Amino acid sequence: MDVLVNAGGKGSRISSLGMEKPLIMVEGRSCIDRVLDVLQASEYIGHILVSVSPNTRKTREWVLERGFEVVDTSGEDFVLDMHSALRMMDGDEVMLCPSDLPLLKRSTVDDFLASYYKEGGESYLAMVKESIVLAAGLRPSYVWELDEGRYVVSGVSVVDRRLTLEGKYLEENFYLNGGLDLAVNVNTPEELELVRRLISS
Repeated sequence: MDVLVNAGGKGSRISSLGMEKPLIMVEGRSCIDRVLDVLQASEYIGHILVSVSPNTRKTREWVLERGFEVVDTSGEDFVLDMHSALRMMDGDEVMLCPSDLPLLKRSTVDDFLASYYKEGGESYLAMVKESIVLAAGLRPSYVWELDEGRYVVSGVSVVDRRLTLEGKYLEENFYLNGGLDLAVNVNTPEELELVRRLISS
């Protein structure tokens, strides 16, 4: 499985910390290092490409120094940037992963991808129960009403690369076993403090 790590956003809600969001340190390691280490360790993952932009110039240097491949995008429009990156890839399906999931576990990635290979689908979305997110003290941005209940979209997914680039509607399938490691993005200083507390405990 090829993976596209999204690391080109503006990170405006956490810009007060004075650094690019992927490089924010959590217990001595950057968010993006934590994500890349987990992805690299997964038995299902081969090629890893990191999407960067003028918003994340230092992240670009950081990632290249660690031997990962980058693709330069505009940093202005998520969908257009994703398409630019997908054109640089060859796989039939691509896993999309945010760079700001510092709690992400290899076991979660392996289970998610094993489930994808079993369940299939043109778009396979990792979801987390809203109750898990609320219990952690988080305010979910996007909540979906599914037959199984209320779920939060994690940002981790697998998409059919060709159909995505053609602008086709993707039939959605869902991974509903997501835990807190898929739910905690570092978008605000408050979320960063929550992540630090969870890791230290």
